[in-house]
Amino acid sequence: MSDLLRRQLAPRLKIGDNVQGLGRKAVSYIPQKWNKYFNIRDDVEIASGTYRIYRRGVEGPLLFFIHGGGFSALSWSLLSKAIAEDVRCQCLAVDMRGHDENDYSIETLANDIIQIIFAMFPTEAPPIILIGHSMGGAVAVHVAQKRAIPSFAGLVVVDVVEGTALESLYSMTTFLRSRPQGFRSLVDGISWCVRSGQIHNVESACISFPGQLKRVATGESATRELDKGTALIDASDPCSPTSCPSSSPTTTNFSHSSKPFASSTTTISEEEEPEENEGASVVPRFVEKGNGEMKRSQSPSPPHLLPPISMPATETAVRPSVPISDATGAYTWRIDLSKTEPFWRGWFSNMSSLFLSVPEPKLLLVAGVDRLDKELTIAQMQGKFQLKILPRAGHAIHEDSPDEVASCLAHFLLRNQFTGAKPNLTKTQICSPPRGAGAGAVTRPSFGGDSFCTHLSLPPPF
Repeated sequence: MSDLLRRQLAPRLKIGDNVQGLGRKAVSYIPQKWNKYFNIRDDVEIASGTYRIYRRGVEGPLLFFIHGGGFSALSWSLLSKAIAEDVRCQCLAVDMRGHDENDYSIETLANDIIQIIFAMFPTEAPPIILIGHSMGGAVAVHVAQKRAIPSFAGLVVVDVVEGTALESLYSMTTFLRSRPQGFRSLVDGISWCVRSGQIHNVESACISFPGQLKRVATGESATRELDKGTALIDASDPCSPTSCPSSSPTTTNFSHSSKPFASSTTTISEEEEPEENEGASVVPRFVEKGNGEMKRSQSPSPPHLLPPISMPATETAVRPSVPISDATGAYTWRIDLSKTEPFWRGWFSNMSSLFLSVPEPKLLLVAGVDRLDKELTIAQMQGKFQLKILPRAGHAIHEDSPDEVASCLAHFLLRNQFTGAKPNLTKTQICSPPRGAGAGAVTRPSFGGDSFCTHLSLPPPF
């Protein structure tokens, strides 16, 4: 064979180590910071402790977000940004009680939310729409049912229904045991989060999953480490922020030299440094006084907020982690969710009846029609609440499909005249019922093709 022919028949493309395949884009698992999505980070003190909150927006009704068991306030990051761009509203996400607490009863969790609202708005509050995911949805229902918030205006529950939640509890212990016990770095943890199916949206996982972790050696939350610049971004990178001498002691290094963790099944590309919100600020936390007023507190903020842990992991065999004892500076879960087991049934019992008893406008978002129990199915047919189904999302609907959830929320807010649309919002962006459908009609978001499907397996209930 001639040299010319050999050159013509030679491979035209050499597949490198950082190429997953033709047409596939490599993924970055570098953690992101809160101020890309929120304007203000604050601490609120009430009788039961200190609670971290994140806020965005200054006008319109207040969307008060309550995360699921084990998740964190940053679980609502992408949705807060998306909905604030569509309608005039304020967004507030709270980290619930921390890993050192012993009382996780639904009564206590609901009272925490009520006290936080009164601590922040001691005299007059804007119209408040409670939005809760999973366990947080149950908390939102109980808060609404107590009738303790004068400006309460509406209720949104995300992917939690009494019947399926109670049924899923039987497999919860097995699920918790199946998870890794620790991670070598934040990149390692985020990689597991996405590949295991806990969160399908990589961008959301990069901002929210660090909130589920704490450093084994110090007990400090990963989100606080990111703020201080001491987080271990990537254990495989000799210049990771905690080990590279040139790293700033106050700013986490997101430079291109940081190489995210990669396994034999995952390749990662380095992406540009995220644009941080220049208007973001940290304000002094507030302390509730006996007379209902608030004062600024100068004491340091204790590293406790509600821990994090997530639920929907379908591929537990994918575990790119190492035992805690084998890794220096490893991360583990911020909360041992198994210790909350005595409270599980109380979170969801009688939830459907309580949800339906709330007279204000209600919206239920679920990932599959099979999520509904008998009581809610009948009530939905009677038009007692709005129902939206997002079949392409996992249990963390608001993280997997933030734009779709934002459009459904925008429709809910506009339909009930809670606020007005921003100029950039078009009718095609709003998740509206089909023509001629009633108030409780099931809408099928258009994803192309036959996208309306049922989920055969029960989701973890938290």
